Formats: sequence, structure tokens, C-alpha cells
Amino acid sequence: MKPVSHLAGWCLVLLLTLSPMTAIAGGRNASVYEGQLAFGAQLLDRDEGCLFVDGSVTAGDFFQDLKRVDIKGQFEYRKHGRVVTEYPDSLTTSIRVVGNQCGSASEIARSRIFQGGSYTLKFAVAWKDELTLSPAVLVPGSARCTGINSVTIPDRGFNIPSVTCQLRIESKGVPLSDHLIVSVFAPEGTPITRLSAAP
Repeated sequence: MKPVSHLAGWCLVLLLTLSPMTAIAGGRNASVYEGQLAFGAQLLDRDEGCLFVDGSVTAGDFFQDLKRVDIKGQFEYRKHGRVVTEYPDSLTTSIRVVGNQCGSASEIARSRIFQGGSYTLKFAVAWKDELTLSPAVLVPGSARCTGINSVTIPDRGFNIPSVTCQLRIESKGVPLSDHLIVSVFAPEGTPITRLSAAP
């Protein structure tokens, strides 16, 4: 991984400040999820320029008031005082990829993700139970991406494009201890990054 420039780091701080945050509160032995799970934010330095990636997982009001409690080293999940062991029938992920400037403005323009306004990405999803990966199932027809191309840093002379993709994933019967893994690929199939989320 190449070091990112000071400008790229500043952009990351700005994006994190403007991003909707997931509230996770509680003491050392408890976590509370206010409506969603968050994928960890990433700043990637690639040959065609830097990319900022983040996202979230929602499921109606399922994660609202969900609590994770550590009981003698074992996690237990509770909602309104009742024990919950499985995800709901489906989850919706929202993944955002934002172009960033590592050096010259031309580095953003070279990124294949934003070529021709197509904003096309490919995904593979899986469940991870400790070290074991098993395929997850996308709800047919649920994947869709939308993009924008706007100037967000005045006097720098370049646009910052972004694309946000939503996917619905079947999750009925999946234990809450499993991690949702989303692998993100460029249009031609080149791996971009891998995201992980779990309560």
C-alpha cells in the first residue's frame, strides 16, 4: 500500500466528518447498534488514483436497539429484552466509492470505475464464520449503482466523482455471529477491496 498524500488524508477526514455515522455505545461488555452496521472506512492508493470506500448494512428496524452483551467471553444479542440469534430475512448494504486525488488531478480521470459515466462495479458476497467462508445469495435484481460527478474542493481544478451501490442479501437463518463479507471489483473484474461487517 502506497503512502497517501496530505491532501488525500485531508479529504478522508472531510469525508468521514460528512458521512452519516453509526452510533455504537455502551460499556465494555455491551454494544448498542442504532439502526445499522458500518463497514470500516478505507482510503486506497491505487495505480489509477486514490479511492475512499465506506458503507453500511441496514434491515428495517432490526438493528435499532439491538444490543451485544459479553457474557463470560461469549457474545449474546438482545433486542427489547429478548435473545436474538439470527439475522432477519434480508439485509441491504449501501457501499460508496469516492474518487480522491493522490497526486495530479488526472489520476482521478484514469480510474476505470468512473469511465463514461457508467459507474459500474461488480460484487461477490459471502458469510464468514471464524475462518470459514460460505457463499451468500443476492436478492435477484436488487443490485443498483448511481453516480455523481461534482466539484467539492474549490480552486483545486478537479472533480471528485463518486458511486453508491445498494445490494440486498438473503440472510434468513444466518447466525448473528457471522460476518458479512462484500468483495468489490472494478468493471473488468480487478479486485478493489473487501468489506466486512457484523454486530
